[in-house]
Amino acid sequence: MVSIWNLQWLCLHFILWQCNVNYVKAMWPSLNSSTIQLLGLFSDAINTSEPTAVSVHSRAMFKAAIILSQLYNITIDGKYIEWQTIQTGGDLMDGLSSTCRILPNSNIVGIVGPSFSREAEMIATFADSIDLPVISYSATAPDLSDRMIYPA
Repeated sequence: MVSIWNLQWLCLHFILWQCNVNYVKAMWPSLNSSTIQLLGLFSDAINTSEPTAVSVHSRAMFKAAIILSQLYNITIDGKYIEWQTIQTGGDLMDGLSSTCRILPNSNIVGIVGPSFSREAEMIATFADSIDLPVISYSATAPDLSDRMIYPA
């Protein structure tokens, strides 16, 4: 009797899960349909490959914003915006070198991040030289707001 009850619950969960998956697929646009991309730079714990809670949350918000832009049909040249992410580890050179490796092979139209001011200053200077906009979600150095150094 108990195994039949468990089997019924298992079937109910499976049916509800299938309905949920079908609803989500019907509701959200395809995620791999564009060549226009934003690059997200997120730090993980220093000297490890483990993400921090802040990094996980920041990445989730970044991806949610991209998905919402697709849901509301926000496009660039008629194409949905996609994303690529880089884990920087809080290391300036890792973030910069990873950014340099990704840019030639992708159609990156902007950079979100990095989280640390020391990284943001270098990435902003580099991005300015190639006319790429950058916005950092948590850098706090006052110089980053200077319009003479970083014009809008």
